[in-house]
Amino acid sequence: MSGLFGTFNIAKRGMEAQQTAINVTAHNISNAKTDGYSRQRATMETTRPAGMPSMNNAMGPGQLGTGVQISSITRIRDTFLDYQVRVENGTKGWYEGRESFLREIEGIMNEPSDTGVSTLLGKTFDSWSELSKHAESSNARTVVAQQSKALTDELNNTYNQLIKLKGGSQDVVGQTVVDINSMLNQLNDLNQQVISVKVGGNEPNDLMDKRDLLVDKLSLKFGINIDKKSLAGEDLKPLDNVGGADATKDLYLVKSNPSDQVSRFSYVKSIVPKGIVPPTEPPAVQKPGEAGIYEVSYYKNGDTSTEKNKVIMTMTLSSSDYKSLDQGRVLWADKEGYAIDVSGNRIEGKDSNNVKVPLGKTGKTTVATETTPTDTKINIKLFQPKSGELKGYMSVQEEIDKYVGELNGLAKSIAFSINAVHSGESDATKDALKFFINKDSGKEEEITAGNISVSKDILDDVMKIRVGKGDTPGATDGDRALAISSLKDVRLEIQNIDSKTTRDMFLKDKFTLDTTLGVETVNSNLNGMTIGSYFKDTVNRVAIENQGAKTIVKNQGTLIASLEKSRTSISGVSLDEEMVNMIQYQHAYQANAKIISTVDQLLDVVINGLKR
Repeated sequence: MSGLFGTFNIAKRGMEAQQTAINVTAHNISNAKTDGYSRQRATMETTRPAGMPSMNNAMGPGQLGTGVQISSITRIRDTFLDYQVRVENGTKGWYEGRESFLREIEGIMNEPSDTGVSTLLGKTFDSWSELSKHAESSNARTVVAQQSKALTDELNNTYNQLIKLKGGSQDVVGQTVVDINSMLNQLNDLNQQVISVKVGGNEPNDLMDKRDLLVDKLSLKFGINIDKKSLAGEDLKPLDNVGGADATKDLYLVKSNPSDQVSRFSYVKSIVPKGIVPPTEPPAVQKPGEAGIYEVSYYKNGDTSTEKNKVIMTMTLSSSDYKSLDQGRVLWADKEGYAIDVSGNRIEGKDSNNVKVPLGKTGKTTVATETTPTDTKINIKLFQPKSGELKGYMSVQEEIDKYVGELNGLAKSIAFSINAVHSGESDATKDALKFFINKDSGKEEEITAGNISVSKDILDDVMKIRVGKGDTPGATDGDRALAISSLKDVRLEIQNIDSKTTRDMFLKDKFTLDTTLGVETVNSNLNGMTIGSYFKDTVNRVAIENQGAKTIVKNQGTLIASLEKSRTSISGVSLDEEMVNMIQYQHAYQANAKIISTVDQLLDVVINGLKR
């Protein structure tokens, strides 16, 4: 009704609106230091006025206001800044993941130092030089043997440390998969809660803040793409390195529609060789990385805490497929954690109890069996993130494989060249007493930095070291030892050595008689480099990669800090501003209360003061 009671209602509405605004202000102040919190604002609007034009209303001076109401409580958020922060988070996470392991690789290389490979290389060749001057000395021979052993021991240690580091990086990938799946499950739950609150007509501001904070954290793990849906819902998918978001357009990680299918990730724990394809007679020993049949074991959703989550697949892999799987280790999976193929179907496999994987409604896919590897494509779907920590950890495994390969090349070049000059043979099969051997009892061409060693026969009897030319050199003939010491300055084509390179292939057309010394030695290759410079180049690349990653991490940190500052200036809580607002709302509340008091007095006059 109009009149005093209408005024009374206007004041009551005013008090209620100001009280709500004070509550919002108090909520902002109490969450001033809460991570991910966005300040909220109570938006006020006038209520529907009295005196709407109609046949029953008399003409008046104008519509009479009926007060104020809170139309909405909104959070202040800049979605473009959110997007920028998440993109830069992905880049920062990528290089943080790389830098954390590149720093360890640099430490493993242990250069420069008195006990590093470079120093030991120099001491080894110097010991051969000294032996050439004192060919008759057993002490000089012992120094050669022990310095060579110290070199091989350091190569073994460096190799083993790198392999151990690669295993550590793979464990980090596995734990990251667990963390990502946990975040995705939380995001999915928050997404449904947000939608439920919106359906009820309310604003789920705090729930959306929690969701955005989780998305920010997830963007550090890998690049993400978000599709906004109705009722504040969000669909989330990753940016895949194979082709951006389009490569995974049907594979969402979070969906606003609870009935839609979502994907998760699983972690490959082991890749075990099971046979070369096609089979050979006699059966050849399959080495990891060679094309053939493999037993691939993965854990659903990356959870390695129980063997119940283990699934074993048998498939044929080419060398490149093996490399991708070994360095990636993360499989696309359905919500239950079962690996899916490129078509989105579950891949056949068996659990730890030898029970077949339930194929479910997604259909059946045929796993590659004993066919020619070149005719077989890998049918599992690997996750290859475009950015984020996960990409950093994966790229580091590729770096470690590269440095291990270079160390192996270094070890083989040392063994091939010194063994050839020591024996006078470029054909390893004619070398009766190799100076450097494969301690795993394998062939010389299978020498790696991990298994290179000095012959036990030589370590037991240093007088077997061939120092002079011919089979019966003079007591002071040190020409062969001098030729070996000169190898430190010979340019060798080490960069082209691979796992199948043999001594005769490596020394082809480069092993000839040195007429000055009277022994066969290795000639320089214009396309090659010395043993020492080759290793220094490897060390320098590690240092450059590490420094580059550090620089990018620092620059990204500065950029993100700037973006966060801009975001905080918009979404953050300013205590000074909130205190000013609180005083304004307090005064407005008091003024509305004063109106009620005044109306009360006027009503008293009307009701009691007119009695006569």
